[in-house]
Amino acid sequence: MLNFSGRARRAEYWWFALFQCLVGIGLQVALALYVVNDPALAALAANPDLAGIAAARGSWMVVVGLIAGYLVLVCLPQLAVTVRRLHDTDRSGWFIFMPLLAYVAALLAAVFIMLASGGQGTLAAVVAVTVIPVAGSLWFLVVLCLPGTHGMNRFGPDPAPDRKRRRPPAVHGAFAPRPSPEEHARLVVERRAEITDYYRKHVLQNAGNV
Repeated sequence: MLNFSGRARRAEYWWFALFQCLVGIGLQVALALYVVNDPALAALAANPDLAGIAAARGSWMVVVGLIAGYLVLVCLPQLAVTVRRLHDTDRSGWFIFMPLLAYVAALLAAVFIMLASGGQGTLAAVVAVTVIPVAGSLWFLVVLCLPGTHGMNRFGPDPAPDRKRRRPPAVHGAFAPRPSPEEHARLVVERRAEITDYYRKHVLQNAGNV
């Protein structure tokens, strides 16, 4: 469950993401019902003071335990499957920090803009804080949606060996890579054999019939 090595295909990642989403919704509903129906927490909400906090300590422990269980049983496995999904696209698992780095870069850019403009670059700072994280998150989402590399890569065997190989883009003959001398000689021999066979089957045969 906490395996950070190997590869994960798209189906494995997105089914687990759906499971995490459903569990998260269920946990939020359960916490809301527990908080509403717990007398100690209801009294604390009506009259927040130190005595109420002390009286509701047991209830808070239940809430903290549920959140901790969610983090251990769901969020950590989600990190592991995300790293394996990156491995499937032949990318390092460190790319998982790309959205976080985008947010940090956006904050640094906003601070730099504000300092360089003497506090007058508010609009540019807001644009930087908004656009850079969104661009980083969209890039990361696209990477998670990409098909994995076909066959073995540096992170392990293909988790879906029966997946269809992606067709290479069509290349014009003028831009095609030149074959090696051995390959060129083999192609010449095969082409001559095809021409000779065609000549014997069609030209000579038709000449004999005439």
